[in-house]
Amino acid sequence: MNNRQMALLLVTLSTFFWGSNFNAAAIVVTKVPPLVAASERFIIASLVIFIYMIIKAKNNISVFKLNWLALILLGLCGITGFNLAFFIGLQTTSAINGALIMATSPVTTALIASIIDKHQVTWSQRVGMLISLIGVVLVISNGDITNIIKLQFSGGDLIILLGNLAWAIYTVGCRKFIANSTPLQTTSFTMLFGSIGILLFSIYQGNLLKEIENISLSNHMILIYLAIAGAVLAYLFWNVGIKELGAATTSVFFNLVPVFTMLLALITGLIPNVLQLVGAVLVIGGVIYTTGAYRIMIKNR
Repeated sequence: MNNRQMALLLVTLSTFFWGSNFNAAAIVVTKVPPLVAASERFIIASLVIFIYMIIKAKNNISVFKLNWLALILLGLCGITGFNLAFFIGLQTTSAINGALIMATSPVTTALIASIIDKHQVTWSQRVGMLISLIGVVLVISNGDITNIIKLQFSGGDLIILLGNLAWAIYTVGCRKFIANSTPLQTTSFTMLFGSIGILLFSIYQGNLLKEIENISLSNHMILIYLAIAGAVLAYLFWNVGIKELGAATTSVFFNLVPVFTMLLALITGLIPNVLQLVGAVLVIGGVIYTTGAYRIMIKNR
């Protein structure tokens, strides 16, 4: 397996972990305030990946000195900004609105990449993004287009849109503004500063330590999964994709998140309808077409 094939696999795993976040977090947030859950998740995640980086990576200090400003700003933007915007936005808008806005992430990232990184979006990327976007709409609308027609927009939608923009800047910025850094180092430093941002905001909002003490053991275990798989591995694999595939191509995989969420919901007995399954196929087909993965599959036959 060459570097590109490995990157395609890792980015797919990244979106699988993010997709599973929704299923796992749905259990936690019934008992734990979302902001408290996010704080514990990223505290664990940043500690784990930072310790791993110290053990495995070399020249960490020199990498930080070279990129300290970009690492801090991108961490605050892509981790603090993205997660807080999504959390705050969902307080005043619907989940389907939020999911639809986040589905525009590949388009937003491609636009940011064309401005910042002078990346030219190819026709295959445009077609693939459009196919995937149509598929996402079918998946998150529960296969009923009238759910989209009835949408009403609020201030929360603007906040989520800003979070979407923050994620696009993070995706492009990690490739454009950070030099001589491995994906592990980039993920570790940005996650550290992003986690500090979330932690400070949570402390400002209320009694964080007391809230964490009241979390049950079972919910702590779920948060550990969300930290290790849904944060450490997901962000690390995503940054591997950015480095190997580029920001615009990697961003298309983000559309797989609601597909994996839907498929994992089968475990709880939720059966998708035909249009949702068609949507899932369109998303997967759009991703394969955009990334050129079909050429690899044909070549390896």
